[in-house]
Amino acid sequence: MGLHPVLSVSLRKKKEIMNKGIKNLTDYFIQGCKENREFHIGLEVEHFILNRKTHKTMVFDGEHGVGALMEQIFDDYPEKHMEDGAVISLESEDILITLEPGCQLEISTAPFDSVEKVMQVYRSARKKVEEVLDSWEYDLVTEGYLPYGKAEDIPLIGKERYRCMDRYFERTGKYGKNMMRATAACHVSVDYFDEEDFVNKYRLAWLLDPLFALLTENVSHFEGEDFHGHLLRDTIWQGVDPGRTDICPDIFEEDFGFASYARWLMKVPVIVVKDGDIYRYEPEKTIGQCFETYGGEEALIKHYLSMAFPDVRLKQFIEIRSGDSMPENYVEAYCALIKGIFGNEETVVKVLSLLPQDISAIRDTKTSLKANGHKGRAYGQDVRLMLYWLLNEASANLEGKAREALELWYPLIENETNMQGVTEK
Repeated sequence: MGLHPVLSVSLRKKKEIMNKGIKNLTDYFIQGCKENREFHIGLEVEHFILNRKTHKTMVFDGEHGVGALMEQIFDDYPEKHMEDGAVISLESEDILITLEPGCQLEISTAPFDSVEKVMQVYRSARKKVEEVLDSWEYDLVTEGYLPYGKAEDIPLIGKERYRCMDRYFERTGKYGKNMMRATAACHVSVDYFDEEDFVNKYRLAWLLDPLFALLTENVSHFEGEDFHGHLLRDTIWQGVDPGRTDICPDIFEEDFGFASYARWLMKVPVIVVKDGDIYRYEPEKTIGQCFETYGGEEALIKHYLSMAFPDVRLKQFIEIRSGDSMPENYVEAYCALIKGIFGNEETVVKVLSLLPQDISAIRDTKTSLKANGHKGRAYGQDVRLMLYWLLNEASANLEGKAREALELWYPLIENETNMQGVTEK
């Protein structure tokens, strides 16, 4: 007995919309291919803003609030984005400044072909912010987790998107409040040249994700208590909503590509959609269902992509989200490491070929590093030797200041120490 004709037509229409959504996403990813094969990296650093005396987090409202800070630097940015009468982001040709849910200040650079240029632009933007904060006796603090106080004490900024997310994450995991209010990261984005190059770089970024997370560990406290564990942000993210933070299950399949990521994304719950000027809370709809209801124009595609939170995310570039927020000199060293590895196609293929193409191996490595830190095993090898190997591979593709920046990592590995100076020996 077949389906009722009306039901059959409805299912066929849904399938057509789903396929169109996958095609729209795939086409969007193809547009991101840098066919000239000129490699660029981009940077995002999230910062806590803490009172120099009380260590309390700066809130949005008030004479010395984040809203007032945005107004103070307003004139340096030709593009201003407002919500409910407040400035929520500022943008120039080279810099985007945005606010995270707990008033973390994110400074993002445009993509550039050198680490030196990325750092020049980042430092310039940061300096202007710090000049205002210094007069108010506040500091930009770069750690992976809020070093003072508890997540529940931090109010959300007044963005409807964040209110919807906060409400949704209450039902999906135990760490939604912690993630939104009390984490800060350093993301580095890399170009891909074609679909094959994307596949190689995406797989490699996931395989190196646990090693990057260990190398960039920068957490001193968790919820007001000393923290002596490892990969805290990873634990928090995995405890938010596994459906949007996990690894794309097809990553090591032979036919993995742009369409594979698109199919995975279509199954992710969307949470919230901007419909014109209105944010609509959609806790039950997947991104695929939202293509049916709201469509797939470019602004919506960008939103859909932003609602998935894997450690390695695809937009029109590959966003490596492994690193904790860290001081400027380590940011430079991290950018150098990633450029040294991902900026050379031969190195990408070589390093990838020497690692197991297996999701369970990534998970096993994370488990080992969380339990044992620098004494852990990565893909069956001593993690310290693996890190030295990656630094050597990166160094061979760098010169000048970028190569020199890598030297910062060696004492941390040798002494089994994180950026906080906490040693495991």
